[in-house]
Order: sequence, then C-alpha cells, then structure tokens
Amino acid sequence: MEPPKKLITRILEFAFMLALSAFLINTAAYWILEVWPILLAIAIVVMVVIIIYRIRKHKHDLGQW
Repeated sequence: MEPPKKLITRILEFAFMLALSAFLINTAAYWILEVWPILLAIAIVVMVVIIIYRIRKHKHDLGQW
C-alpha cells in the first residue's frame, strides 16, 4: 500500500488537472465553432438525400414511378 500523498502534492496535481481540462474544453469549443458550418452542410445534404430516397421509395411502392 502506498503512503498517503502530501497536501501540497495533491493541490498541485489538482491544479494541473484543472488547467489541462480547461485547455482541452477551450480547444474543443473553438474547434466546434470553426467546423460547424461544414457539419451543418453535411447534415443538410444527408437530410435531402434521405427525403429524396423516401419519396422515390414511396412512389415506387405505389407503382407511380
């Protein structure tokens, strides 16, 4: 069993982890803000393709194609 950590070590470890977490969250937020127009365009294209497929499938099933 390892000995308990000293208080200063625990505080420094906590401060480092907090700073690292803040940096990673900040980086992720800026990345999402930078990429969201591309993701939105991809989502719109996928939705249009799904809608066209559903209309085509519905007409094909009714024999109107």
